Parts: sequence; structure tokens; C-alpha cells
Amino acid sequence: MTKWVSKLGGVYDKEEIMREDAARHARLNKLRRRPENRKCADCGVDGTCWTVVNHGIFVCMRCGGLHRSLGTHISIPKGATGTYLWGADELRAMEVNGNAKSNENLGGDRIPTPDGTSDHAMLEHIRDKYERRRWAQRQEVVETPQRAPVEVADLLGLADAPREAPRDSGFFAEFGL
Repeated sequence: MTKWVSKLGGVYDKEEIMREDAARHARLNKLRRRPENRKCADCGVDGTCWTVVNHGIFVCMRCGGLHRSLGTHISIPKGATGTYLWGADELRAMEVNGNAKSNENLGGDRIPTPDGTSDHAMLEHIRDKYERRRWAQRQEVVETPQRAPVEVADLLGLADAPREAPRDSGFFAEFGL
């Protein structure tokens, strides 16, 4: 059985994921068509084609790229237009959160629109919102799924290999240290 790992760390049977792909994309598109999810959660532009699965938000292409630059310890972006497979954990994150809930918890209408449209200004705005939580109303903002640890197969068989005890004279002993 081939395994597939979601961006949130859920481990699934790949055949099952592929079999359910059309149904999961239909659910994702239904969520994306909701009025609150049609506009980017960060800049407000109409038309969302990316998600940030660990925050459960829908964003435009530009903001999706900016989220990618933050690193996966802050944001885990994923395309929403049918290119990627979706795990149940990722879809649940989108269903539980969404743009309205996320924005309300992260400051709602108190979040200022960035001055200017430079990528730098928008990136600082996104950092303030998600990394620094500048406008957040409470410490725990939204249900943020944690990545599950992924078991890595011991392909070389090193886990069971006998280990030599360290020598008293190490590398530096040869040099009189």
C-alpha cells in the first residue's frame, strides 16, 4: 500500500486519496465560492486560487506567493484549483476556519489595509497578521492543525546495525589535543 502525506502531516492510503479527489475538490470549490472566501483573506482582491491550510484561509495568487516566502513554520500554502490532492485533515481545516473566522480572530476590521501595493508592504502586513499576530484578539487565534510526525522507513537497515562504542582517543588525540 502506497502512502500519501498531506501538507499538515496526515498519512493516507494514496489510492483512497486519488479515488476521493473529485469529491474533495467539489467540497473545496463549494467552500471557495462562499462570499467570505471569494475575496483574498489578506488583500481583499476578488478571486482566490490558493489556500493556506494551517490557517484555513483562501488567498489570491500574489498573497499565496507571499505566504510561501514566510516558511512552513508560519504558513503552509496549497493550490486550490484542482492541481493538488487534498487530505481529509486539510479539507477539515478549510471547513472549520475560512476567511471570515480567521480575519475576525486576527483583528477583523481593525486590520489596516497596507499603504501602497508593493510586495514588501504586503509581506510586512502578512507577517504582522500571522507571525506577529499584531491585531489578534486572543492568544489562540484559530484552530491550527499541527503537523503529525511522519514515520520514515529505514531503507538502509541502519536502525538495527550494531554501533561501535566511542573510542577514548578521538580524532583530536592524534594531534595531542
